[in-house]
Amino acid sequence: MLNLLTAEKFKLHRSKKLWIVLGILLLLPIMQAVNSILEVDNGKELVQVKDTVINGATGILMMEKNGFTILLVFSAFISFFIGEEFQNGTIRNALSLGRGRTLYYLSKLVITALISFIGVIILTASGIILFSLVFGFGEVAEINDYFGYAIKTFSTLYLLILANVSIYVMISFLTKNSSISLIWSFLYTMATAFLPEIFLQTEHFKYVTFWFTETYLNYSDFANLADIAKYPEMILVSLITIVLSSTLGILHFNRTDIK
Repeated sequence: MLNLLTAEKFKLHRSKKLWIVLGILLLLPIMQAVNSILEVDNGKELVQVKDTVINGATGILMMEKNGFTILLVFSAFISFFIGEEFQNGTIRNALSLGRGRTLYYLSKLVITALISFIGVIILTASGIILFSLVFGFGEVAEINDYFGYAIKTFSTLYLLILANVSIYVMISFLTKNSSISLIWSFLYTMATAFLPEIFLQTEHFKYVTFWFTETYLNYSDFANLADIAKYPEMILVSLITIVLSSTLGILHFNRTDIK
């Protein structure tokens, strides 16, 4: 496993795609801070419920504010990162050295999890710093223990992102093709982002939507005490998603004929 992770590290050092992903996540807070300045200069008042991030303290919610964009960026990166291994045939090199398929799958999952973690750290830290410089650090309404709130919120949001990352990894191993994986990952992201709004209007299917982690990302207010109380539920759904998607991905990969 360690050898596989080391090999992945060397590949990523030469990967332009990785730096593009990190560059996008660094650019987002800059653009949003500038846009917020322009809106305030034009007489608009920033409201947390609508704008999500209005000062440095609410910068911890950068993942929520950019949830859909983050998922699209990660889905594209993972589709090419894994799909090209099949298309270029480089996956055979690792497997021919006696590396187990389960370990190979898990190495890809670990690497994508680390990259997503680094990416959201950059996004969140930049958001907190930039919005603090422009609007002051401030506070989050009704939150007394900010440090505890920030740790729990960041961890929960990251797990929600990671659950979707695990889905993208599974899709990439199922399709074994960058383009097809990109299409299916995009369709999955779009469906879980917008279909819940329809189901939430019904009593019979309302509960089903909360088994999709993207529902929490798009339809929760992480500065609202009622939604903060749902953090354990969000964590549970995220962990179940990661375990199920990884298990299905590994089972399928172990039966796949690598040509």
